[in-house]
Amino acid sequence: MQLIWLRSDLRVHDNTALTAALQRGPTLAVYLLSPAQWRSHDDADCKVDFWLRNLVELEKALGKLNVPLLIREADTWDEAPEVLSTLCREFKVEGLHLNQEYGINETNRDLAVHKALEDDGVHFNSYLDQLLFKPGSILTKSGNYFQVFTQFKKACYTRLHAAMPPLVRTPAAQQALSIKSDRVPHQVKGFATPPDALRALWPAGEGEASRRMDAFADEQISYYKDERDFPAKPGTSQLSAYL
Repeated sequence: MQLIWLRSDLRVHDNTALTAALQRGPTLAVYLLSPAQWRSHDDADCKVDFWLRNLVELEKALGKLNVPLLIREADTWDEAPEVLSTLCREFKVEGLHLNQEYGINETNRDLAVHKALEDDGVHFNSYLDQLLFKPGSILTKSGNYFQVFTQFKKACYTRLHAAMPPLVRTPAAQQALSIKSDRVPHQVKGFATPPDALRALWPAGEGEASRRMDAFADEQISYYKDERDFPAKPGTSQLSAYL
């Protein structure tokens, strides 16, 4: 059994870890609820609600691939190694798959999970997914970090023109498993449900993210330079919440 640990990558399209897991064999997905950790990061009620609503949409999309979505709680990320180790033992998981995240707390969390699973004999597989280049891979000719942004940008453009990273193929549905998805909670303790008017501003799901991206590219991008600093105008893509 393979396990994909979903974090900020709540999508099935162009998801490196999901595709890799399904290529290895039967796959489960898991999402960890971490209310104490979120509070320590000052995550807003509306942000947590947005995640939950996206999980509901993701569960439907994963269902079309016959991938069950499991929900577990690790109140803080310090608990993630034990929670995931227990899950791997329960379902006889051979490999964990995840897309890399780069915050300091996120990095320490993933290192601890790697160590715990390594001790249990579970393969730990992490993938470059949300960035075009691995951090630290764009350097000067002398092998140092750039000090001037325009020179860094030029080096990035040169790399992109040489080899644009391809989209990851959306996997085919696997054979149905006997494991059922968990119910996504409507609310997490300690985080209030925001008003409907606020929720309506940010519909959930990767379909909505794609719609916004297409609308921005087709209609708004030419106005971005002039309107981006005026909040009263729809001058930006409004995509950051989905990324």
